[in-house]
Amino acid sequence: MRFGGCGRGPGAREWGQSIIGSVKGEPGFVNLAGCYDYLNRAYYLSQDYENDGEVIRPTCEQMLDAYVPPLFLEKARLAGIPVPEYYLSNGFFAPPVIVDPVNPFILRGRVVLKAGRAKSIAKSLTRNFTYAICCQELPERSRVTYFRSILGWCLQPKLRELSKSIWEVFGIPLALVRVVRTGDGRLLASDISPLSIGDLSVRETKYLEERVTWHN
Repeated sequence: MRFGGCGRGPGAREWGQSIIGSVKGEPGFVNLAGCYDYLNRAYYLSQDYENDGEVIRPTCEQMLDAYVPPLFLEKARLAGIPVPEYYLSNGFFAPPVIVDPVNPFILRGRVVLKAGRAKSIAKSLTRNFTYAICCQELPERSRVTYFRSILGWCLQPKLRELSKSIWEVFGIPLALVRVVRTGDGRLLASDISPLSIGDLSVRETKYLEERVTWHN
């Protein structure tokens, strides 16, 4: 979970034209900022298009659903995307877990495998047990991995179905997706975080350019 602190600058449409495009064969616009933190400039850019009655992905609602961990997990679960078992707490958790803050001022969570430092980590991520944390249980023999999702596609063929589902459900064009791979081979969607165009490989960039018509 990562919230930005950028306020809205003047003329959001003016500075944002270079990151707005259309997916070929699909209606509306797509916001390709790559970082969709709450109150970030990209957030307000999509808001401007929405206020003008135009279709754009992601919408402000989709940004919040994707970047707030419990909202992401519950929306994915309801859409049939497999996710880890999870719970909300204001301090206690039982390792092994992934712990994400539900607090706009703490940016990164932790993977906690052993109980030794659980209390100190909980105190830090909850700001002295003030804010909630989202805890995802890690099944036995599982591991945490990441992949880059570009308009519902990714380099790894085995992950493309999951990438497509996340694009369809959340409308996030560019995303670094956290996945829990279980010991029996299941893939559990765990989190979405920012992914900039500049971080794409040559092949990923080519795929993006082939699918998008840019609006200058």
